[in-house]
Amino acid sequence: MNVKKNASLLVMLATIASMVAACTPGGGGSAPVETKQPTAAGATPTPSSDKNVELRMMWWGSQARHDATLKVIDLFEKKNPNIKINGEYMGSDGYFDKLNTQVAGGNAPDLIQLGNNYPDYVSRSALLDINPYMGKEINVDNFDKGNIESGAMDGKQYGIILGSNAFGIAYNTELIKKSGLQPPTGKWTWDEFGKYAQDLTKALGKGYYGAVDESRFPLYLNYFARQTNKTLYKDGKAGLGKEEIANWFTLWDNYRKAGSTPPAEVTAAYTEAPENSSFVEGKTAMHLIWSNQITAYQKLMKDEINVVLPPTGGSAQGLWLQPSQFMTINAKSKNPKEAAMFISFMVNDPEATMILGSERGVPGSSKARDALKASATPVDKKVYDYIDIASKNSRVPDREIPNGKEFETTLINMSQKVGFAKETIDNAAQEVFAAAEKAIGKK
Repeated sequence: MNVKKNASLLVMLATIASMVAACTPGGGGSAPVETKQPTAAGATPTPSSDKNVELRMMWWGSQARHDATLKVIDLFEKKNPNIKINGEYMGSDGYFDKLNTQVAGGNAPDLIQLGNNYPDYVSRSALLDINPYMGKEINVDNFDKGNIESGAMDGKQYGIILGSNAFGIAYNTELIKKSGLQPPTGKWTWDEFGKYAQDLTKALGKGYYGAVDESRFPLYLNYFARQTNKTLYKDGKAGLGKEEIANWFTLWDNYRKAGSTPPAEVTAAYTEAPENSSFVEGKTAMHLIWSNQITAYQKLMKDEINVVLPPTGGSAQGLWLQPSQFMTINAKSKNPKEAAMFISFMVNDPEATMILGSERGVPGSSKARDALKASATPVDKKVYDYIDIASKNSRVPDREIPNGKEFETTLINMSQKVGFAKETIDNAAQEVFAAAEKAIGKK
């Protein structure tokens, strides 16, 4: 009888012990039962990183950028076999038209490459605030504070910088030698730049021109305006007037008439992107390019190129260090955690950063920069050397004009009409100014 009572007592104690173990974290020794946590109303549940996930990623650039980015995607997929990324890529022409259509249709990619125009997409509620992933899925330990803040506004983080750039005047060293002129130093005014280009045109002969006609490019116009403490956009309105725009068109009209740049029919035949450039074809000796484009241009050219500072004028410094692009996440992405993981991989992984190099600009991570400098090719070294020079001749950048693509279209059209003498400079300047006001005022 006592034996039966003791046996019953042991069974009861064992049952109680097992119940206690089941209620204790890690207790019981068996695998825990997965439970679903309630999701706040309207919130998107974050999937676990071990589930099969498919992402779409969209970017623009040269073929060199496409090839490098695809290699990084392959590397990421090998290290994260449950995540597949489908790339959608193209040149800069038409990129934002396609993206805008997708955003409007609610089918934009998970990962979106944007420039300093990302506030346009914030205003459309198209981008995700990635603050919840900072310091977790996205490692920014080696980023300068300024680099991080460049992708933030109104207390929210919308993008991670992929690199910094500065534009400069690239010149074809062989054409300069052929002309018999001394190479440019970058210490020149706008008048001196025009005269040097004119001398190149005369020395090189028929079919060659000293410089590309850059009158259609908004960022170059902004550089020109900043030298007189103006800017395309400031405090919610246009930061320059009709007078500054007219001065810009007059400058290039004078270059055109002097033969410093090609006639309008030659200029109209090129976009001056690396794949469609009179500079690459060796017909023009100088061209304004971004520092991150040095590699792409050089790969397409037999002649060596070097880069110097653009012309100066006025009372202020016009140059700035430009965040090249940001990687952002679609606000409607069903897999934001995995998208955040890829962004961190892209800007931090040693293999990935070596593959990408400086094609998108000098990396935001100091660790990545140090690694790239240590193994820099002669062409890459030119990028770093120019950024060092540009940083000493720069000031804080301005916020880009909202709806900048629409403004750019008007500037391109008006610069072309002025070139073909189909519009007066005053009327063209008024059209461009009106386009700036319209772009800024558009919701």
